[in-house]
Amino acid sequence: MTLADTLINASYHRIISSRDWDFLERQYTLNTTADTFTVTIASPGVFSLTAHGFLLNSIVYFATTGALPTGLTAGTAYYIISAGLTADAFRVSTSINGSAVNTSGSQSGTHTVTTSTYILPPYTRKPSSVYITVGNIRYQPKEVTTLTEWDELNSTVITGDAVTHYFIYDGTIQFRPKPSTADNIVTISARRIAKDLNIADYTTGNIDIITNGSLAVTGAGTPGWTTPMAGRRLRVTHSNTAASSGDGFWYEIAVVTAATTLILRRPYGGTSLTTGAAAAYIIGEALLIPEPHDLLPVYEALKIYFTSVEPSTVKAQLYGKMFDDGYQAMIRDHGSKVSVVLEDGNREEEYTNPNNYVTL
Repeated sequence: MTLADTLINASYHRIISSRDWDFLERQYTLNTTADTFTVTIASPGVFSLTAHGFLLNSIVYFATTGALPTGLTAGTAYYIISAGLTADAFRVSTSINGSAVNTSGSQSGTHTVTTSTYILPPYTRKPSSVYITVGNIRYQPKEVTTLTEWDELNSTVITGDAVTHYFIYDGTIQFRPKPSTADNIVTISARRIAKDLNIADYTTGNIDIITNGSLAVTGAGTPGWTTPMAGRRLRVTHSNTAASSGDGFWYEIAVVTAATTLILRRPYGGTSLTTGAAAAYIIGEALLIPEPHDLLPVYEALKIYFTSVEPSTVKAQLYGKMFDDGYQAMIRDHGSKVSVVLEDGNREEEYTNPNNYVTL
């Protein structure tokens, strides 16, 4: 079983990384930062901002309606340092990995912090699309591809919501101009990264309420659902009993809101089950590969096994053909296609670029 798991896992990752599959694409959002903070008069000065989201070496800028403490200058670039860095507090330096800034004197007014650097969505590849929504306007910045070009572009720091450029670096996305307004929505499209599957199926308790067309699911019998179950799949067991039968399809869990409630990513499509349904269910990890193509890693693992571990030409060719046929079917369903329409009198024909169908 260990060898089987290893071969299937290796095949799964190879298939996922072989193309830009459409089912890997997902949209993520974050909000621009221009948040109010407080700072102590101390050596060093300690900044407080709930869930600030800053990373080590993030560059931040301060502004105020009154006066900052001595030691801080509005509009100057400061760097987040490791000392004192928590989810809700941070300290700054005038240089990367430098000493913390000390604050003294007095302060007044409301202080705000802005940044041009934001954390990319976790477990994703490089974004394929980025735009920022400011009111009714959507800004689509251009990507800068080299650090040299980015540094030259930012020789002068400018601030504004009409973002024109972005740069991907070390798990972050940086914007120019530096966004000046809080809570503008940044929308990022990126492809998910596959992870190893190692969690056993979960079946404790039962489904109490699930409604056709709804995202909400309520459990009963002390199911004990937990937040790490988000991203896994839920299947309400299909049975002959109408009052407790689900549709038998898998639905991704978007978020677990409590031990007995969760939210699906897509609406439930089966017959509604009402209070007391006591329907059986499974919550399990699932491949990113959608049905009906999710057996492809198994076919390739068997081909490899019967080619090298226990040689059998007949079996290796059988599973190899099953894999090749299935892979081509998944390309047709989920591969990126570029088509050209050629007109010949009254006849139009669509041709698909054959280079889009490269076999493994």
